[in-house]
Amino acid sequence: MKNGNKFWIVLSFIIVFVAGIATGILVENNFLDKKPRNSTERRSSIRFPTLDMMAEELGLTAEQQEQLREIFNNNEERLKTYRSQIHDHYRTLRAQLKQEMDNVFTEEQKAKFEAMIEKYLSERKKETEDRKRRSKREPSNRGERR
Repeated sequence: MKNGNKFWIVLSFIIVFVAGIATGILVENNFLDKKPRNSTERRSSIRFPTLDMMAEELGLTAEQQEQLREIFNNNEERLKTYRSQIHDHYRTLRAQLKQEMDNVFTEEQKAKFEAMIEKYLSERKKETEDRKRRSKREPSNRGERR
């Protein structure tokens, strides 16, 4: 092959390669769903209507708004009770699981396992505190506008 032909073949490959990269970038930026970067973006943008939205769109009277506010408050109490019951059930199940696991472990393994659990709990507590700190800095869009 002549050097002139090699040049055009190499140049063609480079052009096709660059065109492929450019197309990939354009497709990714314009057509593919981007993954959320933080926890607030992960949530759906579709929200249950707030009391303010309902009042505006449904033309609720002040009395109706107050009645709905009371219904929402009562529902919150029911949810808190339900969550508490669920947490109690989980606590019981975890205690049973730990008891069964302790029956399998040697004393040395039990001590190491306890250390593993303590490390996990401290990391989880730190993560929860970080999340709470971030949520205090970022205003929430949930519920009623204040």
